[in-house]
Amino acid sequence: MILADALIADDRPLGIGIYTINVVRELARIRRDILVLTHTPEIFPDVHKKLAPRNTAPKLGKSAAIRRLLYLQTLTGRGVLYRTYHSISLFWRGPQIITIHDVQPIVLPDKYREQTLLYRYFLKPFIWRVDRIITVSERSKADIVEFFGVKPEKVVVAYPSYDSSLYRSMDPEKAREELGLKRPYLLMVGARYPYKNADVILKALPELPYDFVIVGTGEEYAEHLRKLAVNLGVMDRVRVLGYVEREKLPLFYSGAFALVFPSRYEGFGLPVLEAMASGCPVIGTDTVVEAGGDAILYALPDDPSSWVEAIRKLEAQREEYVRRGLERVKGFSWRKTAERINAVLEEYT
Repeated sequence: MILADALIADDRPLGIGIYTINVVRELARIRRDILVLTHTPEIFPDVHKKLAPRNTAPKLGKSAAIRRLLYLQTLTGRGVLYRTYHSISLFWRGPQIITIHDVQPIVLPDKYREQTLLYRYFLKPFIWRVDRIITVSERSKADIVEFFGVKPEKVVVAYPSYDSSLYRSMDPEKAREELGLKRPYLLMVGARYPYKNADVILKALPELPYDFVIVGTGEEYAEHLRKLAVNLGVMDRVRVLGYVEREKLPLFYSGAFALVFPSRYEGFGLPVLEAMASGCPVIGTDTVVEAGGDAILYALPDDPSSWVEAIRKLEAQREEYVRRGLERVKGFSWRKTAERINAVLEEYT
């Protein structure tokens, strides 16, 4: 029996939560010996489950993260423990395979104070208790090898994917009408923290004829963005939204002129795949090159003029980049992700 720890996913999933739901569901289709550890059983129908305390759900905030870490130390089985996120069960007596999506808390310590402490004083000292590490890109693998001091062969890259039943191309005008958005707009998804760098798009906006819609913002950063938009004289063209249900995201992608992804650091960049699958071209930084390849345009994170230039280039070649994006996403699927992870699990079963 393989215990698949999915405690990082609840009924309001974000990046790693979405990853977890899709990977665990696919693994359960591939093999019958998966037992899913979850506090939210309704998101994993038709699989065998082990219930964890509901007060460990991510949506409950930092206190839940502490309870989750403590709960993981009560796990003492002898089978294979597979985890879709970065933590370690110190008293688990069998093989332990964890996922480290990136090392953002080390690269950006000011933004992830608690996570930085977790990485430095828990994960790094006890990484010897882990048999293999799954990660989402070659860039993340290199960062993990450097920070944790592990051998490269201990780290396995399994590219993530997108929900092909949810993200698909639809009529842009109908999408904007359903959202109540009348003007063409640039879209940014998942701007919870300053390193996501929405500032550079706001600074480019005075030179562009588009509105700017930002979804999935954290409240502190959202307030900063509103103030900056007012100072730049563009607040009338900016919409800063909080959490948006996954079922609505395809509308935002389909209605947008482009997804802009100016992040300073990413492990992979799931929104890039979601946008391309929705027929929405993408402009990003080189931090998402493994997701976008030559199917997207690139700009510099600190240069608003480079975003203006990239957007103007896209205006002349938009259909070409829509085509490239739709072609590129054919190479990704959650099934492929799960099969790559399953190959690792097979080494220990």
